[in-house]
Amino acid sequence: MSTVADQFIAYAQEKRLSVQTLQRWQAWPERDQAAFFPVAKMLQLNENQLRDFLDWFEDITARDGGTVPVVLARPEIQHALDANLSRNDKLKAVKEALRRVRYPRLSQLEDSLRATIRALDLGNRVRVSFPPALEGNDIILEIKAHNIQEIRDSLARVQQTLEDGSLQRVFDLLDEA
Repeated sequence: MSTVADQFIAYAQEKRLSVQTLQRWQAWPERDQAAFFPVAKMLQLNENQLRDFLDWFEDITARDGGTVPVVLARPEIQHALDANLSRNDKLKAVKEALRRVRYPRLSQLEDSLRATIRALDLGNRVRVSFPPALEGNDIILEIKAHNIQEIRDSLARVQQTLEDGSLQRVFDLLDEA
């Protein structure tokens, strides 16, 4: 019967992982290696993805003083791992869940921004987006329209948020980032 370390070495050879990445993983405590390997295998992580996951787990466990099994046991991560999704969608869901754990304040701020934008009630023809990872404080307003009247209606809704000050809340939140 092979150990997790043996299985990971075989996986590393199959994926042609660098010696540095393999050594980095092997430097983890055995319980962390054993907890992470099934995830790496399920998601079929390549070299870059694996390094990203190693970074994220190392950051989270260093900050929180926990272990990889504790991080993996978090409900948001378990939900992403257990979701009935394609490999790519599952990978994306797990990465997003880990990003939220790694950057809790940023994630809360993004949630607040989304809620604030929804509360503006600009209709389904106006989309407000903000920069990824909140880098910068510009927003993008997009208007979809089939005719001039839809543009007028959308602009009127945006104008109302300017006049009542509710759009300012979006900029105030971006300033907090």
